[in-house]
Amino acid sequence: MGRENKKDVVAALHREQIMKAAEKLFSEKGYVQTTIDDISKASEYSRRTIYAYYENKDDILHHIIEKGLQTLKVDIENAVNCDDDFVGKYKAICMAMSKYQREYPHSVYNVNSANSANFDFSGISDTVKNILLLGTEINTVLASFIETGKKNGIVRKDIVPMLTVYVLWSSITSLLTLTDTQGQFICNQFSISENEFLDYGFKQLINSILEVRI
Repeated sequence: MGRENKKDVVAALHREQIMKAAEKLFSEKGYVQTTIDDISKASEYSRRTIYAYYENKDDILHHIIEKGLQTLKVDIENAVNCDDDFVGKYKAICMAMSKYQREYPHSVYNVNSANSANFDFSGISDTVKNILLLGTEINTVLASFIETGKKNGIVRKDIVPMLTVYVLWSSITSLLTLTDTQGQFICNQFSISENEFLDYGFKQLINSILEVRI
């Protein structure tokens, strides 16, 4: 490993440690209440070192969002390219989204609450540009998946793939949130496991676009 590569590896490690400390604080204290001093103390890096790797607190959050979307994109691509049938691939996509919501809650929250229609695209950072690009790429992969289902006679002919991506994304996210907040109560009420509840919900959502219900 060359000197430059080793330097990049060390820098990436430092960035990751700072980001992990910040994400933990964002969960415990809230984003607004968390300061760079808090992140410095929690990560055991000086303010000067933090500013060497990140422009400000917003920049740290943007990198957290970006990392979550990068992971989600890879997981969704793996899901749609696996050897399962259409429904099996759909379930793998749902599991990828479940993992994303569980492991990257701040990425999920900020992606779902962002108002792209009012977004100011002037002067944005490369990280924010990549976040927007990743969102577009993920939607494109999912729309292509649904379009393939149409061509194969599995998805209804009247379905509009990209519109359906937005609807399914919102619906799956809401189902996962419901499971997090009220899952135990619902599962106790119907004497089922959380996985059984999710499987039931995922089936109801996909049945809305299939030619033949499962």
